[in-house]
Amino acid sequence: MNIDSVLVTVGMGRYQFAGCVLFGFMIMYSNVSPVTYIFTAGDLKYRCAILGCDSPDPTERTYEPEWLRFTTPYREDTGLPRKCERYSRNPANSSGCGQSDFNRNTMELCHDGWVFEDNENTIGTEFGLMCEEKKWKLSMVGTVNNFGQFIGIPVSGIIADKFGRKFAMVFCAVTSAIICIIQSFSVNYQMFLILELLSSIVSSGIYTVTFVLAMELVLPNHRVLYYSILECFYPIGAILVAFIASLVKDWRLLLQIANIPGLLFLSYFWLTEESMRWLEMQGKHDRVIDVLKRIAGINKKSLPVLPSNVQMETINYDDENDTKYVNILKDVIRSPTILCRLIRCSLVWIAITLVYYGLSICSTDIAGDKYLNFSLVSFVEIPACLLNWLIMEGMSRKLSLSCMFVLCGFTSVLYNLVPDSLLLIKLSIFLISKLAISIAFCIIYMLTVEIFPTRMRATLLSVCSMIGRIGSMLAPQTTLLAEYFGNYVTMLVFGGTALVAAAITMTLPESKNIKLPDTVVEAERIGIDRLLPENIENS
Repeated sequence: MNIDSVLVTVGMGRYQFAGCVLFGFMIMYSNVSPVTYIFTAGDLKYRCAILGCDSPDPTERTYEPEWLRFTTPYREDTGLPRKCERYSRNPANSSGCGQSDFNRNTMELCHDGWVFEDNENTIGTEFGLMCEEKKWKLSMVGTVNNFGQFIGIPVSGIIADKFGRKFAMVFCAVTSAIICIIQSFSVNYQMFLILELLSSIVSSGIYTVTFVLAMELVLPNHRVLYYSILECFYPIGAILVAFIASLVKDWRLLLQIANIPGLLFLSYFWLTEESMRWLEMQGKHDRVIDVLKRIAGINKKSLPVLPSNVQMETINYDDENDTKYVNILKDVIRSPTILCRLIRCSLVWIAITLVYYGLSICSTDIAGDKYLNFSLVSFVEIPACLLNWLIMEGMSRKLSLSCMFVLCGFTSVLYNLVPDSLLLIKLSIFLISKLAISIAFCIIYMLTVEIFPTRMRATLLSVCSMIGRIGSMLAPQTTLLAEYFGNYVTMLVFGGTALVAAAITMTLPESKNIKLPDTVVEAERIGIDRLLPENIENS
């Protein structure tokens, strides 16, 4: 008997609604660790303290007083005062703050105090990571975070396969919360960085495992809607992080407040059920029936009689050796078409993660309230989750993906051409760029799944996703481009990357309305002679 057939009998009801809420909270929390570093290790606006001019009381100091241009050089690209340089004071004038009191031809480095635009405590201010030459240590936190995800994604898959989906989900969530709380007590930069790596490794599996569990609760024809609703919870996690950061403005309190609720996910051991398909694969048929009975009871439906000696149908695997990664990769190498397709698809994944995460990080550098800007940039992902299906229905797969890349690239370049005085217009253009790349991120999952054969589909999707993490690891380092080459360079890199990805996308085969390929031969034929549509019988 097929599990989906039994789910038709027990129907959609209160159990699925409760599951959507519970798994939605988990997905929301899965986005806490990947974005918290943007605020804990964020760069701030500050300048050198000017003795004799600034007030001895730090609370009474002003970031840009009227006399500042006489004492401090300004950057031409940003129009902001330099962080660690100031003009040398004329020996004859020891206390004045006028133009004649400083020598604009000579500058000196300052290490005796700074004046901040906002009273905010980050690891930079606490661990002495000040000035442009140490900014790489701040951006390295983001790279380490994404490198941890690169390691953690396959590790969490192994844990889920061996110990169960529910165990992996709860273990990753609670352990990540504990590590992040410990991280809030870091005594130096090295300790903070090591714990950042550990927390990202552990938390990286929450999202994937939770979706697997959630999708098994609903009927196949409801999964698209269920997926879209659950996907909307993900950016809410980032918005909450920004909101907490704006209130506390302290990296230690941010880590504690954002992660202490994660300890409550221990209750999911009792509130949620294990994956029915995983239980069946482990031979635990009685537990599968217990889960179905619970769903039927909460939905107030009658469950058909399921004899204990009748096994549920599960995914048919050809052969244990057939599913091994080594054999799959051998088959890929034997097929130049599939290998070339995998390389091009991986390049698109690198580009999309670089631009997606890069725009999120750079949103805090837009003029105005950085917390509001980051929240808006995260919020646009919600309509992106809902729009992607409409766009894919109206356009072909690669054309819709390519158009989103072109839109993102065009708006990224246009952002540099709008003067800073038109803040609202610049912010709107930035949001359009993030919306486009967010939609592209949804589409690339669908396209990747459809262009590879069944036996290697999951493996090659994982390969593309893992290689794509190269882009997310590079994304935090793009902030250094603005420091050394000017603010316009960062958005230019994002725009150029998106346009190159659009060109590569057009070389991929079209996969809309075709039967998913089951064999390597069928996959090779995509784009040459179209396979029959999925809804045609005997295809």
